[in-house]
Amino acid sequence: MILSKYPYVIQKEILDNMEYTDLFMFSFVSRNMKKLIKSSQLNRFQSISSVQYNCDRTDQPWVYIFPKRIKLMRIVKHEEGGNGYFRLEVCGKIIDFQFRREARNERRHTTYECSHLAATYYPFDKEFTFQSIHNYCLDSFGNSLKFNWEFRHIPRYREIRFYIPFLPQLQNVSFCVDFWLYGDYERTGTMDFTEMRRLEEFFSSSPVLKSIRMFSRSTTELFNPDSKFYQTESIESQQSRIDFPAILSHFQGRQAFINCARCENLDLIEFVNRWKSGEAFQNLEYLQIKLRRVEIPQNQIMDAVGAKHMNASAQPPTHTVPKIYNWRYMNPNTDPIISHAYVVRETDSRVASVQIEDKTLSFGVWDKTEDDFLRMV
Repeated sequence: MILSKYPYVIQKEILDNMEYTDLFMFSFVSRNMKKLIKSSQLNRFQSISSVQYNCDRTDQPWVYIFPKRIKLMRIVKHEEGGNGYFRLEVCGKIIDFQFRREARNERRHTTYECSHLAATYYPFDKEFTFQSIHNYCLDSFGNSLKFNWEFRHIPRYREIRFYIPFLPQLQNVSFCVDFWLYGDYERTGTMDFTEMRRLEEFFSSSPVLKSIRMFSRSTTELFNPDSKFYQTESIESQQSRIDFPAILSHFQGRQAFINCARCENLDLIEFVNRWKSGEAFQNLEYLQIKLRRVEIPQNQIMDAVGAKHMNASAQPPTHTVPKIYNWRYMNPNTDPIISHAYVVRETDSRVASVQIEDKTLSFGVWDKTEDDFLRMV
């Protein structure tokens, strides 16, 4: 079928009934076809909230569009001797493409075959290929969209080893990285993390990350207090030691979610008091810390930080904010905080709700002064 023979109304009707994946593949046919798709599908494209590159240790990312998490294509290593390749020009670069069918393992050990479009790269031009595909997506969907690059470590049971991910230099992209900071027991005889120098070099040479999800146990060396790690916008950390990483002491971002084996009461008190004084955590929106072993003494902590309490019969406002990045694709917002207790920052009278329930402390900062906050009650 030659689409150009039909009037625009018919062309649009045909394109309206095509899936996003087919539209994206079809757009590579010619520049005129790409223009037709962009102009006729403008309303559909406006419903796209973000484009995401999902990568793992193979450096072969899938390209998705959200909010429905629709798979568009994959960027893969070129296989010598492979067949079925065809060449297309993408943003000034000639790239070998291929239609692939491959088995994918999902949860519950279900295996199915997936057919998809793949752009291939050679090792020497990997980053250039990524940049060309990304620039094509920018031109197709517009640079007003959010573009995220997500790296997931996905270790196997006996392969929980530290790994430095490859992050290409891409325009208008936020990077979200999954780290497993464990030692290589088979090689070193210990589970202590011993690669802090390499990790700090990675952070110093990379842009400030949008989100980090981290699993850590013990270490021979702590993060530098001035590390760019602590500048990350959002950190989710499951850790054994409260000082590895020391989020409660040095975090400069907006949201932190800590799951820790145990934490001293003084660490929690110092965190709240440093926020109250304006000494630290100026950008903080939300922090939650869950302890795995002991409960947090509510009255002791509240007294020590000088928490204020609204009338017991009052209905406190609910604090919740959109998560900066949602690793689990589930609840897009932070857990709600509904508490009669709050603290006030000395430098600007900003309020933060404080809630302690069993083993969890939640801390939510309001963009309001104390007077404005109490008017909400």
